[in-house]
Amino acid sequence: MARKTPSGKKVFRVSEVITDHGSSLGKMLHRANMLSQIEHLIAGFLDPESAAHFQVATIRENRLILVSPSASWATMLRMQTPNVIRSLHQAGHTEIEHIDIRVAPLAEQHPDERKRRALSPAAQQALESMSHLDDDNEE
Repeated sequence: MARKTPSGKKVFRVSEVITDHGSSLGKMLHRANMLSQIEHLIAGFLDPESAAHFQVATIRENRLILVSPSASWATMLRMQTPNVIRSLHQAGHTEIEHIDIRVAPLAEQHPDERKRRALSPAAQQALESMSHLDDDNEE
């Protein structure tokens, strides 16, 4: 529910704007959520190797547009489109009749967690030596 400030301007809660599918932001978030759900559905239909090499770009009219980083992955996805369309229809996305696959770099994924490597013996010895320097300065 909108409140009015002393100056007469309407003030909305963020949660109201986000959940209001009539607002620009609400529409955009709803669409992004839908595209994300479709991407997760498709990833579940594909084998894990193929699932890592595509992203949902958009839906225009009755066409789902996917992006793949190379022509070889795009070709593999194209061969699977009839099964993907059938699976999407079973999941309730009957508006999708065609899938177009474009070759382009994928948007950055979440970076993998950094793997910790063990310190070399020389580095470990240097750190121990430095820690003793602090002890010597305190005396």
